[in-house]
Amino acid sequence: MVMVIQQVDGAMAQQGIVKLLEVVEALRNEIIKKLDELERRLGERISRKELAKFLELQYHLTTAVALGYYLQILAKGQNSALYEFEEGLMKLLRIWKKVIDENRELFGVVDWSIVQDGSSIILNAARSIGLPFGTVAGLVVEVMGPDAENFLSETSIVEIYGTINLTRWRRMINR
Repeated sequence: MVMVIQQVDGAMAQQGIVKLLEVVEALRNEIIKKLDELERRLGERISRKELAKFLELQYHLTTAVALGYYLQILAKGQNSALYEFEEGLMKLLRIWKKVIDENRELFGVVDWSIVQDGSSIILNAARSIGLPFGTVAGLVVEVMGPDAENFLSETSIVEIYGTINLTRWRRMINR
């Protein structure tokens, strides 16, 4: 009789373990479902956030290009005021700084060729209105900080302001 009771107890223990394993498996499946749902929601939020940041980058890039061309038009106008040009230049440099920072945040890198195309427009407009290179370079360093070195293309500096100003630029950025 003792042996029968032990066998019954063993069988019941096995059934209990099987039931416990079934409950654990059901809980595991439920947790996985909830984690998958949370991951999906998080993915949607990240995608929306990245899309919003990309649209913001696109807006700033478009604004920078348009404002650059506006400054070129302003520089060629007969009644252009230097202070008005400098104000526009500061706005434009701040927008380019946003473009650089947003590029870095979104993609981890900056495509300097696009940025330098924009900066050559700035140099052309500044030269047209008669703004000295030292003034332009000073504003670039002030707004861009460490990115100033890559913002202006050395080729553009030479073509627009000459070799002497390239040497000056290199000294300004400690190169």
